[in-house]
Amino acid sequence: MRDRSVDLQRGILVVLMLYAHLLQFFGDLQRFPSIHFWVMGISLLAFPAFVFCFGRTAALAYLKKPFRQALPRMGRTFGRCLAAFYVSGAAFRVLREHRPLEAETLRGIFLLSDIPGWSEFLIAFALLMLAAIVLFPLLRQITCRRWLWLPLSIPCLLGCFLPYDRITVPQLALLIGSRSYVTFPVLQYFPFFLAGVAYTGARLRERLGMGGVAVIFSVAGLVWYVRHGLPERFPPHWAWILLPCFAIALLTALCHGLCRLPGEKYWLPVEGLRRMLSHFGGASLYYLVGSNLVLFTLAGAGIAPLPGNLWPWNQPLPSPAGALSWLVVLLALLWFIARLAGRGASGRPSKTRISN
Repeated sequence: MRDRSVDLQRGILVVLMLYAHLLQFFGDLQRFPSIHFWVMGISLLAFPAFVFCFGRTAALAYLKKPFRQALPRMGRTFGRCLAAFYVSGAAFRVLREHRPLEAETLRGIFLLSDIPGWSEFLIAFALLMLAAIVLFPLLRQITCRRWLWLPLSIPCLLGCFLPYDRITVPQLALLIGSRSYVTFPVLQYFPFFLAGVAYTGARLRERLGMGGVAVIFSVAGLVWYVRHGLPERFPPHWAWILLPCFAIALLTALCHGLCRLPGEKYWLPVEGLRRMLSHFGGASLYYLVGSNLVLFTLAGAGIAPLPGNLWPWNQPLPSPAGALSWLVVLLALLWFIARLAGRGASGRPSKTRISN
């Protein structure tokens, strides 16, 4: 069973994350100071919203089944996310940093003692699925007693007060955070997963209540931001965790509304855009890993697309407008490769989606 709004929401997040990555790799912050606003705004929203969608997907795909029936599929999802981290991490070290492709380079990545850049979120998804396997009975309870997600989230949020400076083991940093490594710790972000599980199947009144909690959380984070500035991201400050809650609630409501919009009665592009974003969301793992491989290759080789004569590709890539135009090219390239792979596997166009 699939919820079209989940795929749509993940599709929007894929586009936002790829745009932020283009700005991080090729943007010129000195010439275009607004890049900082775009990157930090997207970073604040993207990963927590992905985790929320991951919880919704887990509730739909696994938690409605007995554990023995759900375990093989959960194991495969864990394996795919882990493999995606290995591929992306190895590509970053070899293609971006020009390290030799040898056992010494790969050993640390495979043992999770080396966490390469722009790949941290992939291992976080693998560990989130592993946590879902371990906590399966508890998560099943949340699908019946939905407000359990809130008291269970409090101990996770208290993890933001851990002595991060003392955590120097990379594998432990993946779970609870550290100042020595850039990670998305599972503990601190797990409330979004719990909220996603609770949200799935909830009645309108319950969803509105969760939206009210999201407002309270975001206000608390906003008060900190006004007084102290943008909270710390690596490792996450409690205000960094709370700030995007209301934005996630708004994005979720927007995607529900877009799915209910009868596109055929309006412009044809409405339905086309909805289908395209849902495709990106259904194949989110492919687009995230594929885009990393392209960006690592270009950045490692010192290659950047040059402006052309046709608008909007006549904009310089280091600018927000230029990055947006080349984002269209990147997504089109990855879509075309996926179509070629589908044809090559079966000898005819594939109707199946690459999904995570």
